[in-house]
Amino acid sequence: MSAVGEGGCGEGELGEGELDELLALACRAARRGAELLLAHTPAHGAIRHESKGRRRELVTAADRAAEHAVVSELLAARPHDAVLAEEGALTPAGAISKTARDLWIVDPLDGTTNYVHGLPAYCVAVALYRAGEPLVAVVHAPRLGQVWTAQRGRGAFRDGVRIAVSATRELADALLSTGFSYNRNEPGRDDNVERIRRVLPLCRDLRRQGSAEIDLCLVADGTVDAYWELYLQPYDVAAGALIVQEAKGRVSDLAGGGDWLFGGQMLASNGLLHTDLLAAVGGAP
Repeated sequence: MSAVGEGGCGEGELGEGELDELLALACRAARRGAELLLAHTPAHGAIRHESKGRRRELVTAADRAAEHAVVSELLAARPHDAVLAEEGALTPAGAISKTARDLWIVDPLDGTTNYVHGLPAYCVAVALYRAGEPLVAVVHAPRLGQVWTAQRGRGAFRDGVRIAVSATRELADALLSTGFSYNRNEPGRDDNVERIRRVLPLCRDLRRQGSAEIDLCLVADGTVDAYWELYLQPYDVAAGALIVQEAKGRVSDLAGGGDWLFGGQMLASNGLLHTDLLAAVGGAP
């Protein structure tokens, strides 16, 4: 079977079956987006950017160009599918039908702040959901040189090699990851600081990657043991969540339920730590 059929993003022959074709399309689209992100990176100087309402919430020409490339690739192959993409380059941002049978969820640049400041932890994320269930997912991190993929029921892979979550059983031995919302200083918003204050004494240490999709992939491949964050959008987590699940991890909302895709908050773990970490992190804001 080809590298694509084995969970990679190779250029060889496609494996048989619809899942292989869908993963190949997702890989191709994510790769096009990643190439554009690299092409928009200047050899010297800062990347030009603007704010999206909040001063700290950035967007670049690279975001829009990468999204245009990704969505164009998807719709050229499957013109009747629905698309939810962050910047609305070809489709109205956020204006999708949640009841559509096939829905592509695209983040053309997850980790924009990292990208603008020259940090390598950013990625293109593409996932296909059918009737609300994830089918295929790709997270392509061009500066890290890594691609994570998953197909429903067929496992998760990093650069074509099967991955699995960690076997850590105790919070005291766990390396955890979290993030901070752009709206953290607005009235009535939970800035995650009190949650960190509760969790940090209980774990080995805490990291903040600056990309939710990469955080999820690092849970999936066992680099970190769990991750949580608040005020997330579907395109922040759609691909990484399937990769965690197919790596035998667990994904939930902060109440332990299933409202994580559109519910705005998530906890992902190796499964062994999930109950203890839910109690430590606390419920939804």
